[in-house]
Amino acid sequence: MTTNSQTLDNQPWYKHGWPWFLFGLPAISVVIGISLYVAANNYNVDSIVYGDYAKDGKGVELRDERFAHARSLGLSAHATVRDGEISVKLSAAQEKDLPATLRLAIVHPTQDRFDQQVLLQRKQDGVYSGATTEPLHASRWLFQLEDEARTWSMTGGVSIPAETEVSIEPFQVGL
Repeated sequence: MTTNSQTLDNQPWYKHGWPWFLFGLPAISVVIGISLYVAANNYNVDSIVYGDYAKDGKGVELRDERFAHARSLGLSAHATVRDGEISVKLSAAQEKDLPATLRLAIVHPTQDRFDQQVLLQRKQDGVYSGATTEPLHASRWLFQLEDEARTWSMTGGVSIPAETEVSIEPFQVGL
């Protein structure tokens, strides 16, 4: 028995398990800390903010020049979502203010990976239509409609699948 314990004591330190266990705990903590730091820095925190916002010091302010321009043109729209197809009936105070194409941003309120951009073309009957790249899943969605030159903008919200129609106005608070 004495010879067996003497052989264990005569072995070099790296052949014992306890030093590796004691060195391993801080090493694992460092690896986990570095991986969490890298993951946190690769995540874009401001990605869910969409629209005409400007950072002013520590505050965020909505710039509504494009909404005001849409109001001055007397614009309003009514959109319908069915089976990946979106049709928009746009009306204006004067017919000449209606563009040939529209941009529709479909924005998920919390997950930017579901956001879509749809280019809507004006058809013969005056209705704009286009197709989504992916079907809209059950959630609340923000629709932002603007002309191709992005001189005016309008917003509206819809809860899919409970609603399939949305009214889009130059400015709506609380969406």
